[in-house]
Amino acid sequence: MKIKFPHLLGMLIVSAIMVLCGNAILYVRAHPELPAGLIPYWESVLRSIPGMLILFGFTFAGVLCKRYIPLQLPAAAYIVTIGCVLSIPGAPNSTGPVSQFMNALSGAIMKYVNEVSFMSLTTPVLAYAGLSLAKDLGALKESGWKLVVVALFVFIGTFIGSALIADLTLRAMGQL
Repeated sequence: MKIKFPHLLGMLIVSAIMVLCGNAILYVRAHPELPAGLIPYWESVLRSIPGMLILFGFTFAGVLCKRYIPLQLPAAAYIVTIGCVLSIPGAPNSTGPVSQFMNALSGAIMKYVNEVSFMSLTTPVLAYAGLSLAKDLGALKESGWKLVVVALFVFIGTFIGSALIADLTLRAMGQL
């Protein structure tokens, strides 16, 4: 089932607003020295709007690619690819116009997107994951207890694998 463009745009806008609100709350909570009141929240929202618009653009472009490019790739693959390509700087020490443009573009993208907290981005993702799971509750019930066991092994394996990779990386860098 394809989502109509007005609904898609509405979902993206609601997600962006959720991220901006979460970002403001996280920023103010992380800086207790800020004065009380709404001003620090508004300043955080205003500072993160350009980064949120960039992420919004990546997402919208990725969804459009999913619709109109006849490859069987998920929209997330297009979104990540667009974001990576546009945020990669040009070749270091290169003076060509393309390299200078890519350096300027990636610098601006990174400057503004860094104002958006990663944790505030997880809120809508988890909300949509919960909604999609609730939508397929019948299929989940039919899968039974075996799905729970497989999920636990996947979660535990992912956690242990991530911890091992982090440990090896920190040891290689001399941080541990």
